[in-house]
Amino acid sequence: MGIVTWAVVGVLFALLPLVHWLLRARPTPLRAAVAAALTLWLALVLAVAFDLLHPRSKAELYLLHTPLAELAVLIGLRLDRRIAGRRTGRPAGWSRAAGIAFYGQLGLVLAATPLLALVAFHEAGIPSRTAMPEPPPGYTVLDTGKGCGNGHAATCWRTLYLAGPPDVPTAAAADRLRPRPRQRCEANGWLLDRRALCTEVSTDGTRIVYRVLLGGNDS
Repeated sequence: MGIVTWAVVGVLFALLPLVHWLLRARPTPLRAAVAAALTLWLALVLAVAFDLLHPRSKAELYLLHTPLAELAVLIGLRLDRRIAGRRTGRPAGWSRAAGIAFYGQLGLVLAATPLLALVAFHEAGIPSRTAMPEPPPGYTVLDTGKGCGNGHAATCWRTLYLAGPPDVPTAAAADRLRPRPRQRCEANGWLLDRRALCTEVSTDGTRIVYRVLLGGNDS
């Protein structure tokens, strides 16, 4: 299958919770509210896919999109029954087909998401551009770099090479940027991506080396 085909399949897969909700929910205020939330959630993922937004962990957003969308639909359908009462008939036509596909998707996601997360977040990766902050006033970017180490527990990084403010020694200018503790680490994502994202500042004699590193889960 080509890239275009996979892209179409991916979009249809992502749209399924919204389609199922629109076909099953009844005309109450809840219908529009949940549909709007699902649409905004989908728009966020598409903005990341088209490189319009740059979250620190793209893979985490992709993995969480469908489970959270399905959870919203399941909660919405439960509230829909409380508001409008139980349905008297069984779904038919497109509504039935979307329901079968939705619950099939739910089973697939429940089984696959933990395995995909284990694979996606096991290895190191180049940190997102948003993990690298803008230099403070007075600091000048001289060069940038990125790369990855080799072997077990390898780490990848992005680097800024900076010049400090005029008349400030390089070591003193670097010390102003240096995190406390000397190397600060935090989780790269907020739920699934627990890889360590670390910041360190050093000098190479004439330049400040500001580096953000992202290791794998076993590094």
